[in-house]
Amino acid sequence: MDLGLTGKVALVTGASAGIGYAVAEKLAEAGCKLIICSRTLNSIKQAEQSLIKDFIDVEIFSFCADVQNAEQSQSLIQESLQRFGRIDILINNSEGASFSGEAVENLSDDDWQTVFEGKLMGYIRMSNLVLPGMKNQQWGRIINIVGTSGKEPSSRLIKSGVANAALMNFTKSVAMQAAKYNVLITSVNPGVIDTPRHRQYLEVFAEEENQTIDFLRGKITNSIPIGRLGFSSEVANLVIFLASECASYITGITIAVDGGMSSSAF
Repeated sequence: MDLGLTGKVALVTGASAGIGYAVAEKLAEAGCKLIICSRTLNSIKQAEQSLIKDFIDVEIFSFCADVQNAEQSQSLIQESLQRFGRIDILINNSEGASFSGEAVENLSDDDWQTVFEGKLMGYIRMSNLVLPGMKNQQWGRIINIVGTSGKEPSSRLIKSGVANAALMNFTKSVAMQAAKYNVLITSVNPGVIDTPRHRQYLEVFAEEENQTIDFLRGKITNSIPIGRLGFSSEVANLVIFLASECASYITGITIAVDGGMSSSAF
């Protein structure tokens, strides 16, 4: 199947590991030119070298930046445009709020401000930076990696849930504005995916619950209809489809990749 992505310029944030790296791999397989970024220089350089080794014919540019920082985001876009002249695809992929089962009344205004200035504003800011160019060239894809807590509330993920719900709304609203320019914007909600981030969550959860990680992993697995955790590559498969010409009539939606775990029918 021809995905129509050969030669497209794709920017993936949070690309040094997990879902972000898996998406970068799939984009490289599809023939995209890659811009990958991460907050940690060593991590993103290692990811770049791994991708170069596996995809010797793909042009790859790595950049160390925290996309939750306005100045660093601007520098990332400027350097990318100088290198490639345009950005066709943006994959917003960033860690959410810290894990906490803390009672909401104990969260300060500063706690909430940190949530809003983090993943939420990072995605909004990056989208705003690439949208003018995409509209001008009459082609673009923005895919936001969000999370099921925005639609399936959890008492342990209140902060992430609020930010993710806002991002789902942002996706829909901006997609309606950008559609006439052939700029398609969607969100993907990963469920329980076996990533470094999930393993970190298990460690925190186990300590708070005074349980073993294996016990909690089994408990979570049993709650998933498919009966196992997901793989980063399975999320990446959907992302690549949404970025491709095969999804040329899809915009403004959020799709879960969660093994059937979400209880909502819509």
